[in-house]
Amino acid sequence: MKRYLLDTHLVYWWMTGDARLGKVTQDLIARSEILVSTASLWEMVLKNGKGKLPLPQGSLAEQLEAQGFVMLPILPRHIEAARSLTCLHADPFDRLLIAQAGDEKLALLTRDAAILALGLNEVVEG
Repeated sequence: MKRYLLDTHLVYWWMTGDARLGKVTQDLIARSEILVSTASLWEMVLKNGKGKLPLPQGSLAEQLEAQGFVMLPILPRHIEAARSLTCLHADPFDRLLIAQAGDEKLALLTRDAAILALGLNEVVEG
């Protein structure tokens, strides 16, 4: 079974039932092992605090785990992997997700054009 790390926007679209996720990506997520980085939770909470992203009440991690997703903690080796990335991408959350995907041998599933444009092996369009 293929293992995917979801980019933050895909996590949010899944949680909120957003139609932008699309049927193909929904099916892929439903039949795959899905990991969600704690960095994505952090990013969503920060945006929520600025009034830019409504979030459901309760523990986001518990809600995602209840749907069968595995939470991926931020480990020191992920920070070191982000430090050694040679790709030019300014967003710190995206850099961490790219590093985590590479370190954990996961495919990063995203629709982020800037990430996809990097042409990285561990990145898949979702």
